[in-house]
Amino acid sequence: MKNLVKVMLVLTLAAGLTACKKNVKDDANADLTAGTGNGTEMVLVDETEVETTAIPAQEVALGVVHFDLDKYTLSADARKIVEANVQAIKTAASVASYKITVEGNCDDRGTIAYNIALGQKRADEVKAYYIRMGIPAENIVTVSYGEEKPVCYEANQTCWAQNRRADTLLAVK
Repeated sequence: MKNLVKVMLVLTLAAGLTACKKNVKDDANADLTAGTGNGTEMVLVDETEVETTAIPAQEVALGVVHFDLDKYTLSADARKIVEANVQAIKTAASVASYKITVEGNCDDRGTIAYNIALGQKRADEVKAYYIRMGIPAENIVTVSYGEEKPVCYEANQTCWAQNRRADTLLAVK
């Protein structure tokens, strides 16, 4: 997993370096707040207007945390997964800016409202553990999909267990 994150970071940085271009404008009085509409923006560098190309974020899925039926507390195995994710996040943080999205999910049993609430509690619990492990809260957002994003569609215990999860997505740029 660590090698995958490192490869994604290298690819992101390489893409950013090849995508970034700076064109000095002759007219220093041009409107510096206007975008060009093509993914570039105008910035002021040493009183000279410069056009820069935005670098798109690369998203990497990290380890998946699974939960017991109707639970949102982290098991010992779940904490180990989050701790491994923290190491990957800290590696990314050392070379790029990043955002984390924690997505809470449920199986398809229960009401929609119940599953949305439970998915949010799962995402919030994972976020809280990331914060306890030293990841800044402002870099983490949570969302609950309830039962709307299953990874398995069969109606059995094995499949339901796969859908009771929190996914962590790391976006680096």
